[in-house]
Amino acid sequence: MIFRNALAPKAEVTDTTDLKNPAPWFLRIFGHDSSSGETVTVNSALGIPTVYRCVNIKANAIAMLPFQVFKRTEKGREREKKHIVSYLLETRPNPFQGPFKFKHLIETHRNTWGNAYINIDWGWDGRPKALWLLNPAVTDPYVDVKTNTLWYLTTLPNGQFVKIGAGDIIHLTALSTDGIKGKPPIQVAREAIGSSQAAQKFKGKFYKQGVVNSGFLKIPGMLNKDAKDVVREEWEKANTGISNAQRVAILDAGLEFQSVSMPLKDAQFIEGMQFDKLEIATMFDVPPHMVGILDKATLNNIEQENLSFIQNTLSPNLVQYQEEFAYNLLSEKEQERLYLKFNLEFLLRADKKTQAEFYKTMLDVGAYSINEVRELEDRNAIEGGDIHRVDLNHVSIAIADEYQLSKAGSSKGGEEK
Repeated sequence: MIFRNALAPKAEVTDTTDLKNPAPWFLRIFGHDSSSGETVTVNSALGIPTVYRCVNIKANAIAMLPFQVFKRTEKGREREKKHIVSYLLETRPNPFQGPFKFKHLIETHRNTWGNAYINIDWGWDGRPKALWLLNPAVTDPYVDVKTNTLWYLTTLPNGQFVKIGAGDIIHLTALSTDGIKGKPPIQVAREAIGSSQAAQKFKGKFYKQGVVNSGFLKIPGMLNKDAKDVVREEWEKANTGISNAQRVAILDAGLEFQSVSMPLKDAQFIEGMQFDKLEIATMFDVPPHMVGILDKATLNNIEQENLSFIQNTLSPNLVQYQEEFAYNLLSEKEQERLYLKFNLEFLLRADKKTQAEFYKTMLDVGAYSINEVRELEDRNAIEGGDIHRVDLNHVSIAIADEYQLSKAGSSKGGEEK
């Protein structure tokens, strides 16, 4: 009962609001206030270069990986290229998107809204014929506590409100606290993002004001309100803005300007922005060097961080893709012989020298055939290249004694001759 109550839809808000004087609850629908006073939304957050970079890095990394269908065989596995799911994942998920755009958009949704919803368009034969992404801004999972079933409520591009069953949706999430809906990373990182938004606005105003930030003009004697407004307006007109930067200000009538703001360097402005950048990168699980933080970067630790990015950031997400797509797109009987897998070879490739050493080792122990190596290098197969070969110095443990005795016998016979 407690679990059901936790998932039950909340009571509707009855307070009224308008666009001129929006109520706090209305603002919270479209964004989250931060301590800096900035309202953080998906669109405003993507205006921060570090956020945009982190989301794009993760989206590109997964989008360029081949998502393939395999079938289990007596000898291991082999690619299944004729299945409709293989066509959808590797050729065309829907008429408007190729595999790269499709996967890129999924990851963008998942890393901004915390959820990606893929609607399965089923054909007459009961097999999927297209995959469509729903807008996460207007889509929500809903548990019907009476029937204990999961539904997805969404608004289609034509404005139609629909209710879609869980069997027609592939739902990928970011970190979730209820197992159903993911938490938006941007909401979690809103303090660092809000601070960056405020810093960008401050920097923009600084350059807009030119050489003068803020301060006061000291004038001998007393001025009335109208005179003060005229002096302030004329001063700002003559001495602020990019066009007036580095110009010499002329003070007459005993005027004296006194600045009350600290320069950006003295306020450790740059250091503050670097700290926000590091926090955002940490929140998105992106290595610092990928967002331009190179203070402690070396060739060795960058290589290790890249490997850690694949193992600790991408791989868990890839497992979620593989599980959810297979469960929703393949029948129970098909899942007994088919499974989905990302090909990580592209990301794991090292420099040419290291790659050559790896291939040589795998060829020597018989793990790879020549044609398998050529396939990894996008080369055509050669005749006889499918045979697995081993170094003559390596023999089976089962015949090791026999092999050694035969070698000894051959040597002895040679001496007698």
